[in-house]
Amino acid sequence: MTAQHLIVFSVVLACSVYALWVLMPSALRRALAARLVRLPVGSALRAVFQRAAKPSSGCDCSGCDAVVDHRPQANARRVIRLHIQPKD
Repeated sequence: MTAQHLIVFSVVLACSVYALWVLMPSALRRALAARLVRLPVGSALRAVFQRAAKPSSGCDCSGCDAVVDHRPQANARRVIRLHIQPKD
């Protein structure tokens, strides 16, 4: 095999694994991620697997888990734009 074949094979394999991970049902993804956390991988991959192994709240859109501060800021400036309607 030439180097070109090895590079193409590795890119196709990486894309296939990514597509399989994204399209996998969330329950199966959590179970697989819980097993993959125990493997001796780098800290970046371990953090991704730990995040995927946690049960999510809501609809699995990753938006419900984020904490949003809706309190008004004390000295926050707000810009008010006036749009003048043209007269016909």
